[in-house]
Amino acid sequence: MKKDMLLGGMSTVIPLCIGDFPFSFIVGALSTDMGMSVWQSTAWSCIVIAGSAQMLALNMLKTGASLGVIIFTTFIINLRHILYSASLSSKIREASFFKKFLLSYALTDEVYATTIKHMDSDNKDKYLFYFSAMFTFWFFWVLADFLGAVTGSLFPDIQKYGLDFAMVAAFIAIVVPQIKSQACTVAALVAAISGVLLIALPYSLGIVVASLLGVIAGWRVDLAEERKVAGKIQNEVARNEQ
Repeated sequence: MKKDMLLGGMSTVIPLCIGDFPFSFIVGALSTDMGMSVWQSTAWSCIVIAGSAQMLALNMLKTGASLGVIIFTTFIINLRHILYSASLSSKIREASFFKKFLLSYALTDEVYATTIKHMDSDNKDKYLFYFSAMFTFWFFWVLADFLGAVTGSLFPDIQKYGLDFAMVAAFIAIVVPQIKSQACTVAALVAAISGVLLIALPYSLGIVVASLLGVIAGWRVDLAEERKVAGKIQNEVARNEQ
């Protein structure tokens, strides 16, 4: 069972590792181009593990933004992780503080998408699945950054190649098959449309607002479905009593 969980976590997240590899590679290449050493870039990738935040921070550094503004902006971008944490918290109540701390270390979009369903299980081995997926993703992310930092000078203007789209494509391939219920469908559509309409908001707030709107829309649909089912049950009970 433990071996199955370990291998299952690895195999589940590998497609996203492949999709994210070019993106992390670009981050590594750009960071050394901005003056970081190879080891500084690699250490940064180990700590942050957030491609969009890293890319934005590099662009802001290039334009001369202050450290405070960069920290605030990347914080806003990553607010969506609060939603991930809230969703996961009810599934790991019995975990120790240290285990929860470690679970939060690399709770990325990719790790969340590939592990959230498995965390519903009462099996304690579910943590092996999560950690297997998390550290597999972490390893490939850091490796890609390191290789990008080492060989980035060979690829001038690498950001213009569009390689980072591989991450988006891989993530879509993983997430879309999981949209099975009406509530999930509505949440996805609302979030996607809102994200496009709110793209002009500063500090990438459109992503955060769109995520919240999607959650609210999905919750409302789910609540309506529950009320509908409850109403049918009440009607059946009333008929039986007559």
